[in-house]
Amino acid sequence: MQLLENSVKDLSGKAFRRIIRDYTNTRLKAIANGTLVTALLQSSSAVSLMVLAFVGAGIMSMENAIGVILGSNIGTTLTAWIVATLGFKIKIETFALPFIGTGAAGLILFKPGTRFYHINRLLIGFGFLFLGLDYMKTSVESFSQNFNPGQFQNLALWMCLLIGTVITALMQASAATIAITLAALNSQLMTFEMAAAMVIGANIGTTATVLLGAIGGSPPKKRVAGSHLAFNLVTGITAFAALPVMVMIVKIFIDVTVNGPVGLALFHTIFNITGVVIFLPIVKVMTNFLVKLFPERKTQLCVHITDTPAEEIEAAVVALKNEIIHLLQECQLYTLRSLHIDKTLVFEEPLPFEKGKKFQGYSTGF
Repeated sequence: MQLLENSVKDLSGKAFRRIIRDYTNTRLKAIANGTLVTALLQSSSAVSLMVLAFVGAGIMSMENAIGVILGSNIGTTLTAWIVATLGFKIKIETFALPFIGTGAAGLILFKPGTRFYHINRLLIGFGFLFLGLDYMKTSVESFSQNFNPGQFQNLALWMCLLIGTVITALMQASAATIAITLAALNSQLMTFEMAAAMVIGANIGTTATVLLGAIGGSPPKKRVAGSHLAFNLVTGITAFAALPVMVMIVKIFIDVTVNGPVGLALFHTIFNITGVVIFLPIVKVMTNFLVKLFPERKTQLCVHITDTPAEEIEAAVVALKNEIIHLLQECQLYTLRSLHIDKTLVFEEPLPFEKGKKFQGYSTGF
């Protein structure tokens, strides 16, 4: 998954950043593009980091950032669909090794950093993903022959939820937990309800990555992590409380006794969409709450570049441009005050440093 994520990011990183930067000016657009980019990139964590960079650079509002995060939770369900449809429907081992072999040959032939080099890394990533799925499927099937499912099926649903949460928090990859759960369900090691509870746990456990990254971070970073935690936690609790109803809805469309993995992928999608529907009307309220919960406590010397990672080049360039413009405006303001000229003749709105502050006057001596 990491190899896939890195190669896709290297192939289309600029395009993804442009979509998030330019096409997220409304909540619905933010959700739609967050879904699209995460589905293609297959990493909600990478999308969250991009969002964080643009919020810090002053390119994206916190409301739209939360919209992208909501969308990324829907986009990440594509992994379950790929595993459920390809992983258990066709003989994936027949093309896993050719993918790895072709990709490895390409890495030798093509220069590092070129487009063809990254395409071959992508092939290797897909090859290893399918090979890993095949190993999991065959090993779980062998294990199930010497295993009494009755012992495991007595496990309470809340325990399955906890197991899914802990495993994902430790591995820091919900896709891996979901793949393991799909393999176990396919071999009838667990009931559909137990697998559904584990998937809910995986969704909650995935917040550990963002929370760890936010420890000691700037307030905007904590706000992004807080919104991610709130969404996954509330969505998880709601889905677990309504588990019988959601399972019943899935069973209307799919026979889970025959097509368990596909049914589980559908369940994963349904409960994430339910979460988006719950949070969409309260995005503004949530934004205001997070701003109050994590206020800017430090003396801020810069407005736009403080929270912008240098790794996100496009965001950093725009942030630097905005910072230079702001510096020029502050210099103008200082000059106007030094000459005792009314600042409203030049500035209609207060500058970022002036908002909510009462000017007391200061010495202009050098």
